[in-house]
Order: sequence, then structure tokens, then C-alpha cells
Amino acid sequence: MKGVVVAPEPMAAEVGADVLRAGGNAFDAAVAAAFAQAVFNPFQCGLGGWGGATLYDAATGACEDLAFPARIGSRMRPDMWVDDIAGYTDVWHYALFEDRRNMIGYTAVMTPGTVAGLGELHRRHGSTAWAELLAPSIEWSDRGFAWPEYVAMYCRSPYLPDLPHPRDKYCATPAAAALFQRADGTMLERGDHYRNPDQAASLRAIAVNGPAELSTGALADVVAEDFERNGAFVTREDLATYRPRWSSPLEGSYRGLRVATATLPAGGIILLQMLKVLERFELRGLEHNGPEHGFLVSAALAWGGVTRFRHLSDPEHSEVPVDHLLSDDVADEVAARIRAGELPDAVTLDKPSGTSHLTIVDEQGNCVSLTHTLTSCSGVVVPGTGFTWNDCVALMDPRPGRPNSYVPGRARASALATTIVFADDAPWLVLGAPGGWSVTSGVLQSIVNIVDFGMTPTEAVVAPRFHSEGTPVFCELRVPQRTVRALRDRGVPLRQSLYHYHASFSRPQVVMITEDGYRAASDPRSDGGAAVHSTG
Repeated sequence: MKGVVVAPEPMAAEVGADVLRAGGNAFDAAVAAAFAQAVFNPFQCGLGGWGGATLYDAATGACEDLAFPARIGSRMRPDMWVDDIAGYTDVWHYALFEDRRNMIGYTAVMTPGTVAGLGELHRRHGSTAWAELLAPSIEWSDRGFAWPEYVAMYCRSPYLPDLPHPRDKYCATPAAAALFQRADGTMLERGDHYRNPDQAASLRAIAVNGPAELSTGALADVVAEDFERNGAFVTREDLATYRPRWSSPLEGSYRGLRVATATLPAGGIILLQMLKVLERFELRGLEHNGPEHGFLVSAALAWGGVTRFRHLSDPEHSEVPVDHLLSDDVADEVAARIRAGELPDAVTLDKPSGTSHLTIVDEQGNCVSLTHTLTSCSGVVVPGTGFTWNDCVALMDPRPGRPNSYVPGRARASALATTIVFADDAPWLVLGAPGGWSVTSGVLQSIVNIVDFGMTPTEAVVAPRFHSEGTPVFCELRVPQRTVRALRDRGVPLRQSLYHYHASFSRPQVVMITEDGYRAASDPRSDGGAAVHSTG
């Protein structure tokens, strides 16, 4: 194989591989495949979304981080809804309101970053014409395709308890209902033909006029006018002034391997901290997902939740003590608490009672780990534009004075963990995952499964998994019952999923680079595929 593209959407992976086959590099393939994902999976990602990437440039040996997070609209205020909070979900910590104002419709939307971010990636590293990279997405939008099962399944039931039903959420506006409903008012089902000529027109305008079309162009004017009419918090000025951010990735190590991952406000800091804690335990001789291994992983994930709730924030709006959080002293303290059997509780956390990913490596050795998402679809489609918008307000904090509160311009904190693991100064693992706040736990366990237990990428992503955001701890149904009983006997507040393969536990996409080529894996918890550029 000369190159490989791994993604939850198989047809999008093929689009990326076609770019490699035509002579494009990994960065070109990432742009083309990301736009294709927006076409093939409009409930999880889209032009109205956001994301980030960790990149390796083989020509220079440089590793970079590109952040294009969603940002709070300038019309929001930190205390505007504080008296109306009805509670929070245990998984992912969604704030709950009786009218779903933070999840459905225009008041759920934050300033997007996807088009600007992909434009920046192309500007700095692209070798293929911008319009050429968007051409497959325009064609697929125009001609349509059979609605796949991995999209249809998102419409059948809420993916977490206490969340609105997708049939009410994804079609909240007339333009969205026209796209995603049958003539009888039911949602599209597997095998239905779906086409979106309005989205093709929007993509065509972006292809011709560049990524600025959605910030200062005619398309931005259409969006801003519709947002103004419908009470959105995002303004024309918010769209015009949005900028992605380049920086060096956060770096740490695990068992002598260098780990580069996403910078704040993404979840790379949590990943590095948890790896540093687990490095203080000898995992290799343990039974995988046995009682002791299960306890150590569960506890590390739970303590990672403390860092999330206390510290994870936009560094442009809050001071985050990165060096301290990644220090040996903190790792030693957490490891000591785990050895003593201590787990965090609700008091420690100080809290009340979708997404898509690309992993790409090309023939030159360039690497891209790119996650982009809507968080979830808000049900907003601006008439005549054809594309979906994020509901990022859902995972911001409606309490003022918190690390993720409604501060205008603040970037949404996330679990995004685009990661490259180096061995002998060369990329060895390139990975990341979609899956909300379970992204860091999925990426962590994939790395540990490969490094400590010698698993292949496929074995690593398929293995039964744990997840925690502080309390409680969750595990899939495939985790052995004796492990479940042992953890509960040790005081772990464990909840076992009713699913053997639970998509909400994230879906890692992994490429391992070997002397003989690549070993790639796409987590099967909700479809996925690897497309290759090979000889012959």
C-alpha cells in the first residue's frame, strides 16, 4: 500500500484514497474526504460544524496542531439561562432544559469552523487545486446516493437517555424536514434515495470563491440574514472574524514513545495525563479487561474527568495550568489515590445531580489525524443552502464562571484527541475518534491495547471498553461479569451497557505504520472502512 484513509464513512474514505491515487498528498485527501463526510453523514458533521487536526509533515519532520473549534456567538451571555437548568446527563454532561433550547434550533448553534479549518489546511499544505478536492462532494450531493444504515440508525432513537428523539431534533426547521423526511413525514430509512442539490450549490460556491465564502461571501450573507430572523446568537460579524489557530501540539510520552496530540481546548491534555498515570502501573502482565486491569483503566478515566470539569477550557479566555496538570507530581498523586482505591465523586467534580474522523497516511509519510463534527445536528438548515448546523451550545455550561460557560467568543471545550505516536522519532500510530466525551477514553484504550497488550489496530479498537467522566464508570456488555462484580466490590460505581458494541463509547480510527506498510482499523461500533492507494 502506498497510502491509506480510515474513516467511519467508507465512501468518504474512498474519496480520500482517490485523491492519493491521483497524486495528491495526505493533506489534500483529508480535505476532500472531510467534505465528503459532510455529504454522506449530515447528522454528525457538516459545513456548519467544527473540529481540529494533528499533522505530520514528512518533508520537514514538523508536527503541527490545527484547531478550528466552534465559538460562542456574540449575543450569548453567561447567566442568560442559569435559572432554567433542569439537570445534566451522566454521559457527556449535557445540560438539560425543558424546551431543549440548547440542543434544537437556532439557539443551539455556535460559530462554525469546519470550512475555515479545511481551508487553512489546504492553504498551508495542499498540493491539489481546492476546487478539485470539492468536486466529489458536489457530484455526490447533486446525483444522490442510497441512505446508508449507519446514518439511518441515528434517526431511530436517542443515542443517550434524556436527549430528544432524532425525529424531533434533526428536522426542527422546514428546510431540514424537506431534506430528511419522506413524503409521509417519517424519517428517511436505509436504502431511500437521498440527494441535496442545494448543498451542491453551496459547495460549488465555496469551491469557486474559496473558504471565505462562508465567512464574508454571498453564502455568509444568506446565513447571517436567516440567523438574524430566527433569533440565533451567531452574527454576521462572528462569521466574518472567525479564525482557525495553528500551534505546536501538546506532547508527552508513554513507555518511551513520544505522543503528540490536540491542544486546548481539546482533550489532548486529558489523554496525556491519563497515559502518564497508567505508566506508573505495570499493565503488560495483567489480564486484559480482568479485574485489576479494569480497575486501573476505570480509575484513570474517572480521575481524568476531574481535570475535564475543573480545567478544560479555551486558553484564550481562561488560564489553564498545563505544565502542572501534566507534571510528575500530579501523576504520582493520582496513581497513589488509585493504589489506595480512591475514586472521585460528585463533590470532587463540583457538578450537579457525532462526530466524524479521518486518519490518513500517504506514500511520502505525511500523516493527518482530523476530527470534525457538528457535536450533533441542531435541526437547522438555512433555506436554499442544504447543509446542517451544529448544536454546540448543548455541551457548553449554562452556569456562569465555569471553564466552559457561555462567554462570547469562547471556544467549546471538547474531548477531541487527534494523536500521533512516534517510535524512534518516526510516526508509528496515527489515530483519533468520533464519539463526544468518550473520544479520549477510546483513544487512550486503543493506545494501551497496542502498546501494553501487543494488539493489532483491529484488535485494539474492537476490544471491550470502559468509559468515565468522573462518576459513574460505564462499560460495555462484553466486559466479563467477574470483572464487573470485582469492580463493584471495590466500590466502583459501575454501570454496564446493554450493548456489546456501544457506539457512544467512541469509534477510534487507527493506522499503524510498519516496515512492511500499513495496518489500519476502523472501529465497527457504527460502520467504517479503510480505503487504500496501492500499486497495481
